[in-house]
Amino acid sequence: MITSYEVFVPSVMGSGASLRTGIKVRALGCKKVLVVYDKGLKAVGIADTIVENLENAGIKTVCFDGVLPDPPDTMVEEAAEMARNETIDGIVAIGGGSAIDTAKGINVLINNTPPIMKYFGVQKNLKPGVPMIFIPTTSGTGSEVTNMCVISCTSRGNKDSVVSPICVGTLAILDPDLTLGLPPAMTSATGVDALAHAVESLTGAHSNPLSDALARDSIRLIARWLPVAYRDGSNLEAREHMILASMFAGMAFTNALVHLGHSIGHTLGAQFHIPHGIACAVTLPEVIEYAAKTESKKVRMICECLGADVPEDATPEEIGAIARTALRSFIKSIGISNLKDLGIPLEAVLKVPPLITADTGFALVPYRITAAKVAELLKSAYDA
Repeated sequence: MITSYEVFVPSVMGSGASLRTGIKVRALGCKKVLVVYDKGLKAVGIADTIVENLENAGIKTVCFDGVLPDPPDTMVEEAAEMARNETIDGIVAIGGGSAIDTAKGINVLINNTPPIMKYFGVQKNLKPGVPMIFIPTTSGTGSEVTNMCVISCTSRGNKDSVVSPICVGTLAILDPDLTLGLPPAMTSATGVDALAHAVESLTGAHSNPLSDALARDSIRLIARWLPVAYRDGSNLEAREHMILASMFAGMAFTNALVHLGHSIGHTLGAQFHIPHGIACAVTLPEVIEYAAKTESKKVRMICECLGADVPEDATPEEIGAIARTALRSFIKSIGISNLKDLGIPLEAVLKVPPLITADTGFALVPYRITAAKVAELLKSAYDA
């Protein structure tokens, strides 16, 4: 089998790594950077600390603090206009996936004319942007090491992605100290996002030996350490393992991509404004059970990583059922609600399968299924 692998973003990792931001950015030759974050990070002091660190290194800063969840294209275009007007030569993004995706979207538009929706899909010939430095404050999206950004298209009411080298960061700074204050609900919501990346990349149509190894280690780390981080947010060891698991999962899905679970997640998120990790998690057990029909060896690996016993002679259907039970138990143990508990009517949920099958990621499913079968998966997961 001939496979190809993506080159990943150089990373600096460890407690206190963010205190090296100014030195690292200066070494890249940047003199004036746009710092991208949300108002919450300013309120807790993280953003100001990074800005001060940059300025102490002699770097001028321009701040955009208007990051919104599931970054809307209009917000990204507003921030990009600021970046162009200020003639910045670098971007520093602080936060979760929304901040990092916003930074990537800004970079797309630095030297390419808006609107950003013109560039949805795989793009190989965009004019290059500026160096980007990513400092994640959650352990879930893995966006700091991926080649894509996910943007909410306000005119269409859906999410789409720009996939391009212009979305690849120049440096990722992984400081688990910045995740210590993450509340339990956010810890679990972002953690299951990383889990979804790992299990989907392991079972999708483009999996390869490198992505498989990264995905398996990510699942093992998440199974061991996410419950610890959820129960005790001040546990630095758990936070260190989770930020590493998130990065591994991001690397895995950059190489192998994700499939049905994310098509469902993108659609539920756009339609019902559910946090992305939760939107991917609510049907993840059913999605992996479905995948077991053709990917039973990979689903057996998932069970083993989660500590679930699988008989040697188990059929694909039995392996899928064991995986569904193990994943559902794990997801419930960290407080992830089902669709019913989220207050979404079943009737509304069952209207979205045609939108799910129209999602671009649906082309990567392990084997083709109909919108009617997707509806069955949603119905099974609704109050599980």
